[in-house]
Amino acid sequence: MIYFFSSQIPELKTFKVRQRQQIIAIALSHLSPMHKIVLSVCKLAFLAPLFLGLAYFEGWMLLPWLLLAGLSYPLITTPVENMFAQPHLRKAIQEFKQGE
Repeated sequence: MIYFFSSQIPELKTFKVRQRQQIIAIALSHLSPMHKIVLSVCKLAFLAPLFLGLAYFEGWMLLPWLLLAGLSYPLITTPVENMFAQPHLRKAIQEFKQGE
């Protein structure tokens, strides 16, 4: 399942926002190098059309589109990162609890 926010992930519902972010970061650090490359390519594939579209605007007309792109960046990349982090969440939660 695709989760747009970390609060939607059942394993992370009991944690605060900052703790969920740390756990997801730990889970992403457990990715194999090949999976890290695939994650980067996926994010690039989703973001490239957005930023290529910005090339058509000039001057002050570019400002609202840059603002829109900046705000949509986490909305586009977070679900992809959550999807890649899910297989490693249990281990990441254990490591997070040991580090407290």
